Amino acid sequence: MTAVLDRATAFGRFVALDRAFVDDALGAAVARCGDPEVVRASVVDVATVVDGLADDGDLDPQVGRALLTATTDLAARGRWRAGTAERAAVLEVVPRAAALVRARPDVVVPLLVASARTVERSADRTLLAGLLAAAPPTDDVDELRTTVLVATWRAGAVRFRSAALAAAARLPAPLAVAALGLPPGTSPDAAVAAHTADPWWWPGREQTAGVLRRVGGFRGFGGPWLAVPRVSSGAPWGCHVRADDECWAVLADLHGSAVVRLDSTDVPERAAARRLPVPWDDEVTGWSAAGGDPRVVVVSRRHSYWVDVVRVAS
Repeated sequence: MTAVLDRATAFGRFVALDRAFVDDALGAAVARCGDPEVVRASVVDVATVVDGLADDGDLDPQVGRALLTATTDLAARGRWRAGTAERAAVLEVVPRAAALVRARPDVVVPLLVASARTVERSADRTLLAGLLAAAPPTDDVDELRTTVLVATWRAGAVRFRSAALAAAARLPAPLAVAALGLPPGTSPDAAVAAHTADPWWWPGREQTAGVLRRVGGFRGFGGPWLAVPRVSSGAPWGCHVRADDECWAVLADLHGSAVVRLDSTDVPERAAARRLPVPWDDEVTGWSAAGGDPRVVVVSRRHSYWVDVVRVAS
C-alpha cells in the first residue's frame, strides 16, 4: 500500500509508522469485499483529506485511524463509489469540519458517515459542511453529537426540528451560533425561542408576502405523489394532505420540508383561501395554517403536484 502513497506526506508517514493497524484494517476490508484493488483505491482517494487535517504536516494518528477505518469499511460494504452519500461525507464534509474532527476523530468521522444518507435525502450537504466549518473545537462527546444534530436540521432536515431546537438550547453559545448559522454576536437563546414559536421567522430574514416554500411534486420526477394533492387540515407540526387515496403529513419550516405517509385518511376538509400573493393563476383546492405566524398558510391547487407555503399580505 505504501507504494501508491507519497511517503513524504503526512498520511504516507502515518501508513508507514502505524503499519500494524493499517495492515489489520486493509486485511479485514479485503476479507469482506474480496477485491484488494477496491480497498487500495479507497485509501488513495482519502489521502488528500487526511493530509488536509494534519497540523503543520504533523498528523494525529487518531485522525489517520478514524479515516482509514471509515474508508476501508465503506469500501468493504460497497459504499465507496462515486455518488454514494457516505463517500461524499468523507470527501466533502469531513475536511470542512476540521476543528471538530481534530478534536475527536473517533466520534465525528463515524457520526458524519452514519448520518450521510439522511443528509442526502433531506438536507443540503454543502450548507451542513459550512455550518460545521464555523464550529469551534470541543472534545465533549455530547456537544459534538448535538452540534451535528442542530446543523443537520438547520441544513434542511426538518424532521429533526423539535429535537434540534431543544438540543440547541443546551449548547455553549459559540457552538450554537455556528450550528444554527447565526451572525456573530447573535443571542442563540433568543433566536431559538423566537423560531420555536414561529417556524417562519429567522434573524435577518424579511417577513415579505409570497411563496416561502414548495413541497411535494410528481412521483415520476422524484416527488411523493401520483395524483394532485389537496391540503385538507392543519396540525401543530404542519398540515395534512390527501393524495393517492391516502393521507400525508407535510412538515415544513423556513429551513426545510418533508412529506410523511400517515395511516389515517379520516381528515376533515377546509375551505379554500382567497387573495393569495402568488405568481400563479390557479384554483386553490385547500389550505391550512402553517404554524407560528397566522399569516402563513399551506395551499394546494387544482393543477399542481406541489403544495405551497405562502405568507399572505398584512
